[in-house]
Amino acid sequence: MFRSQGFDSLKLTLIQLMKLLLPLAVTVMLSKSVLAQDDLSNEQQESAGRNLREVTISTSLNHYHTDSISASLKLAQKLLQVPQNIQEIDKTLISDQQAINVNESLTRNVSGATRSNVADLYGPMIMMRGAAIGTLRNGIDLGMSYYGPMPEDAAIIERIEFVKGPAGFLSPIGDPAGLYNIVTKSPTGTRRNQIRLTAGSFNQYRLSGDFDGNLDKSKKWLFRLNLAAQKAKSFQKFAFQDKLIAQPVIRYQINSRSTLTAEYQYNRQSFQQYLATVFSPDGFASLPRSFSISDPNKIPARARESNYFLTYRLQMSSHWALTAKASGAQNHMDGNYFLVSSYNPAKPNLLPRRLTYEKFNSGVLAAQAFVNGSFKTGRIEHRILSSLDYNRKNFLGYAGYNDPAAGTTVYLLDLSNPVYGIPISAQKKEGKLSDIATNQHRIRYFSAYLQDELALAGGRLRLSLAGRFTASKSSILKPRQTSVSDAVLTPRIGLNYQIRKNFYFYGLFDQTFTPQSGLNTSGGIFKPLKGNNLEAGLKKDWRAGKLSTTLSVYDITRDNILVSDPVNRNVISQIGQTKSKGIEVDLKGEVFTGMNLVINYAYTDSYISRDADERLVGIASPFLVKHIQNSWLHYRLPFKKVSGFSVSAGYQFQAGRNGRYPQDIQSPIANLFRADAGIGWANSHLFIQGLVNNISNRFNYGSSWTRPAGLFAYTPFAPREFRLSIGFHF
Repeated sequence: MFRSQGFDSLKLTLIQLMKLLLPLAVTVMLSKSVLAQDDLSNEQQESAGRNLREVTISTSLNHYHTDSISASLKLAQKLLQVPQNIQEIDKTLISDQQAINVNESLTRNVSGATRSNVADLYGPMIMMRGAAIGTLRNGIDLGMSYYGPMPEDAAIIERIEFVKGPAGFLSPIGDPAGLYNIVTKSPTGTRRNQIRLTAGSFNQYRLSGDFDGNLDKSKKWLFRLNLAAQKAKSFQKFAFQDKLIAQPVIRYQINSRSTLTAEYQYNRQSFQQYLATVFSPDGFASLPRSFSISDPNKIPARARESNYFLTYRLQMSSHWALTAKASGAQNHMDGNYFLVSSYNPAKPNLLPRRLTYEKFNSGVLAAQAFVNGSFKTGRIEHRILSSLDYNRKNFLGYAGYNDPAAGTTVYLLDLSNPVYGIPISAQKKEGKLSDIATNQHRIRYFSAYLQDELALAGGRLRLSLAGRFTASKSSILKPRQTSVSDAVLTPRIGLNYQIRKNFYFYGLFDQTFTPQSGLNTSGGIFKPLKGNNLEAGLKKDWRAGKLSTTLSVYDITRDNILVSDPVNRNVISQIGQTKSKGIEVDLKGEVFTGMNLVINYAYTDSYISRDADERLVGIASPFLVKHIQNSWLHYRLPFKKVSGFSVSAGYQFQAGRNGRYPQDIQSPIANLFRADAGIGWANSHLFIQGLVNNISNRFNYGSSWTRPAGLFAYTPFAPREFRLSIGFHF
């Protein structure tokens, strides 16, 4: 029944999408003759594909698309030649949209990507293809077993790479839905500096600096330093987010063939509470956007994170290169938050808030080494990738909801007449964390990967044959000791065929698995999540690589899903399975001189195919959004006498949205629509940007659910807001 209802709504949704897309479609059609230009030859493509030196990331103010991937993705080849859908978000696009971290609608630039806003101020949770995807930094798995790492600040981001589907070539573990990789800024060898001041609605003030250069005349020692400081309040009562960011990087050119790079990242934040969710008995979006379940007397939460990288690169010969990395991250949080976990229908206006105290340390230690190379056997060219990965994740934490001795004080909040500024106990648990911890667990894994890409039919056909062996161990030390070990072999087969110049068809089969932490109903550890992905698509670059189009279709099965027990919804069981399939379209780049745009659309159909409760089979996966369509354009006005002016505009549209739990399908969630517009001016030393988000002041909300029974929980999004940035280059 639920399946047919979803398809019945497709017609109405497509009509809405056509109305939204019409203006941009006209623009694209008017540019048809320009799009037909294609300047790269086959010889140039193959030359670029064989270059095994470190991929240099370059950003152009002329277009959003780049035809290369970063060195951290391990593949020394062009995007067109990778048999997978990979979407890049360049720092130029991030700057044009005035985003300040990965939580600020950056997903609008990738088809089918959305965010869960349950813990907005503490960790990004990006959803894609019916599931939450993993995060890497500079190609390293720094995902933590609890919240973290913190949302990356725009001040340190060079680009973001979304890899759709399993990335067996990149990461030993991960969800079959995909992952995203944050590439941080590194020295370029060119002296250039920038200072940027941003002011916005709700008392937001931000200062950032980017300093790039060399320490000696011979340029053997290069450096880069990125800094950011922010104080910001919110449209929501009592909420704020203050933070300090520092990222120093030093690179030593050992000789003409090798480099050593050291990078450190420091992130410190304080905030009222990372949970921005509100609760109401009257439905979603029924309370004012400024409403809060928090209180000004609640002690703010504080968090800090340190992250370091050490990278060695060696060009062993013209055909072989070695990269070795060591990395680590430490995350600490200390604070409390209000949550509504019960409800009395006899008193519908009274919210029984409970204050939960948490303190935890999360850590990751990782090492990685990989070799790229190529050779020939007869007429067949082989492109080799071989890698080794080691990762160790630790978590030690105290959570009041797991402590029977924790305070159980209820702070009632009257929705009809909320009273704030009341006496509040911090309920802080004193003592060493190792003594008071209620949870402690570890995940270890080691992995080896080997891939051979064979160039056949004169290089027009490329066949990738690969396999990854991963051995992992998950251990629980508190509240009780138990562990489980796994050894898994996952194959990967990719096909890439050049239909014509800069036009490729690809097909992919890939598998993945992910160790899962926590205890099941019998006290044991959960089995790893396993997944299969079957995918095919078309890629085309236009205008000498300034514009790209991608079309992909996929079918994903995820096994060993964690689901709520049918008898006790507070107990987690592992007998679930979901299936996802969909279509994704991405268009990104420069359609004609000065006009840059991003247009994407995704239809995602993801549902529960197996569950302990048979009534849930066929219901949409948590947080599923069936239809997502985004557009953004930036036009540099062709004024000759007064140059440097630009205008930008865009919108986000989501329909067929589902809640956090399967039962939420009974409570319709409104479509999301947000329109933004801006204006800017720049010369070689100065730029000024103004932006208005949510021009229509529409009440949008997300991350909705209906627990406890009788209440509607949702996260309100910002009303109309303004942002102004002034930057200096020197």
